[in-house]
Order: sequence, then C-alpha cells, then structure tokens
Amino acid sequence: MSENLSPRERECVRLAGQGLEDKEIAARLGISPRTVGNHLHRAYGKLGVSDRKLAARRLSNGYSGHSILIPEATEDGSVGPASAEQSGDAEAAGDAGWFLPAPPRGVVARLGIIVAGSSIALLLAIGIVTAGMVLPSLFDRIAPEAVR
Repeated sequence: MSENLSPRERECVRLAGQGLEDKEIAARLGISPRTVGNHLHRAYGKLGVSDRKLAARRLSNGYSGHSILIPEATEDGSVGPASAEQSGDAEAAGDAGWFLPAPPRGVVARLGIIVAGSSIALLLAIGIVTAGMVLPSLFDRIAPEAVR
C-alpha cells in the first residue's frame, strides 16, 4: 500500500505526521503549499486514510493496523502489554499501562455510545437534583426543635 507512494508524497506525509503545516512543509521542500496539499491528498487516497496523523502512522515502519498496545505472553504465561520498543512507537513509552480500544467504526455503534453516555449523564443529573430536594426536608424532620 505505502509502496505506491511517490518519494515526494512519502516525504510530505512524514513531515505532516510531525505536526508541520502545509506552509512549513513547502518551505522545507522548496515547493508551494498547494503542491504539498496535492501530494497529501493523493497519498491519503493511496493509504486509505483521511488525515495526516493516520497517514503518517500507515507510512511508518511496522504499521499493522492494530492497536499499539497488543498484549503479549510473557515467559510465565501471563499476558502483559507490549513495550514501546517492541511496538516501535516512542509515544507509547509513557502510557504503556493505559489501553484504550479503537473507537467503533460504524455510525450506529457510535450513536449507541453517545446515547448510552447521555442517558447515564441524565440519570446522574436527576439523582443529584432529587437528592437536593429530598435531603433538606429529611434534615428538617430529624433536627431537634431548638435548632429549627
């Protein structure tokens, strides 16, 4: 897949993955920002992605399309997270203990997660409001006469 990229497309994707804007890439490569945009657009199509970070990840060595933190069996048979050195990702070195699965790809699955999260937030808000209305009247009932 990435072998179909031209050397210039490959260089533009690499620099874009480092966080450089099109103008900065153009200045480094001695081309116009519009040409950089064209190279990136063609590279996105060839790599099957729609943004510069994903394109850079696809282009990087050893990209397999899986999550960076893949559990691996250790010598004692237990399963532990992959180290940053094994995955080839320097950013994972500090976050090796955290594992977040990739978000679901389907619109229905994403919508379901949004609805579920909204429902939980609504239930919590209702509980807080209810507690705010019930607790003062409860304290009034159990408070001694002298305090009222």
